[in-house]
Amino acid sequence: MKIRKLQLKNIGVFDDETITFQPCPAKDKAEIHIFTGENGTGKTTILMALASAFRYLPNFHKEKESLVGFTDFLNQVGSAEAKTQQEEQLKHTFGNMFDVLQERLFEPDRNKAKADEFCKRFRFFDVESDISKSSVIVDGFEIYGCSECGDIVHSKEVKLYSKLSSEPSNTLIKKYEVPFALFAYSGYRRIKDELIQIGKENDENPLYQALDFVKNENSAFTVNQWIGQNLLNSSLAQTKKKLEEAKHFNRKVQTLEKVINDIIRKETKDVNLKFEMQSATKLVLIKDNRELDFDVLPDGLNSLISWIGDLLMRLDSLKWENDTPIFDREIILFLDEIEVHLHPSWQRKVLPIIQTLFKNAQIFVSTHSPFVVNSVDDAWVYKLKFNSKGKVKKASVKRTENSQSITQVLREVFDIYGLFGKEVQDNIDEFEKLRDKILSNGTDLEAENELLKIAKLLAKEPSDQIKNIVRGELEQLSEIKGKNFLI
Repeated sequence: MKIRKLQLKNIGVFDDETITFQPCPAKDKAEIHIFTGENGTGKTTILMALASAFRYLPNFHKEKESLVGFTDFLNQVGSAEAKTQQEEQLKHTFGNMFDVLQERLFEPDRNKAKADEFCKRFRFFDVESDISKSSVIVDGFEIYGCSECGDIVHSKEVKLYSKLSSEPSNTLIKKYEVPFALFAYSGYRRIKDELIQIGKENDENPLYQALDFVKNENSAFTVNQWIGQNLLNSSLAQTKKKLEEAKHFNRKVQTLEKVINDIIRKETKDVNLKFEMQSATKLVLIKDNRELDFDVLPDGLNSLISWIGDLLMRLDSLKWENDTPIFDREIILFLDEIEVHLHPSWQRKVLPIIQTLFKNAQIFVSTHSPFVVNSVDDAWVYKLKFNSKGKVKKASVKRTENSQSITQVLREVFDIYGLFGKEVQDNIDEFEKLRDKILSNGTDLEAENELLKIAKLLAKEPSDQIKNIVRGELEQLSEIKGKNFLI
């Protein structure tokens, strides 16, 4: 299952934008779509729009369900406490989307409290069919706006999936073999230290909150509990001489350890990160032979364990169609700024590892990092830019090649052309502008004096690279103009 098209109409900074998602050009690799652009260009809005297509919403054209479901949804958004700038942005985006509908709820004729405005503003569609239908084709699964009232209508498969994912209880999902699944994560996600509850069977739905970028901290369905229970089950199985069963439980934790180790390991030094039970209720992390509680983990490491562990935990807990192995499953990931808190060396490893690990996945990523963009081959990069009216358009779509240099990615994707600090780069830019002026004109003493003045400033910089640049340019200028410009 893959998402192929999206239209945003009058949503935030988007007037009417259609994005088509091309398949991965390589085999045995996850399909990756990367959104870049300066702050405010709607990268997170796109991810939220895509994720929202698979959320369960009541039928808005039925008055009672409309009033209950819609007001509950608005109340959840309005009352949610924004603990970070990222959460505030998400809250603000949804608030803007539903302003018009919120007003309608207080009109005398409550039958007008429909989702037709939502349909007009927020569309998923197949451009080759009737656009008024407002639909998206997800490998044959349709999601579209009701032509009469704008209610979001799902195909049978997606409707069942979205309904199952809305239930906190694990009862229904236990009986259902999942053919596909979707997950959303933010780089701002964290896990905390907690006591492992011995022998408590998880009764929460693995799909519940799976599309929330920031998960509910009060959930009992946590990475810590999943790791701890598997380690305890493995230890118990070993005690009972059930060695294969012990390996089965231990292998789940080892998979998470390997993924994290592969990301954080330096070429010159092996990192042996492991999870261990310090006692029957206390889980700790062993890193570089040091025992660490989760509350004191570095932010970058905490974030990685949090979202990657959560993903593996949910996949492990789902009953899959045809017993498909975890890493062969059809999943869609929405990853919002996962590079937050990560060292550039870690930023360069996250996507390649996920791309190889989940070869049948479709992954949508928002990022400000050239290291993330530069890290993978065969991904698609969507550069978002403001137009003259302050709205955003997709400026370009580019296929990534990690043979490109970081400098090239900075120029072509992020519109950053300078290689040095701002003050030094400003001097270099002015130096080059004066050089070009002198080359194109005859004698210009004012320009020549200013050039030499800036050259002397740059020559005082401690960087040999800058000194060599200036020396080379002055030597070339002297040769061309037949005049001594050396300092």
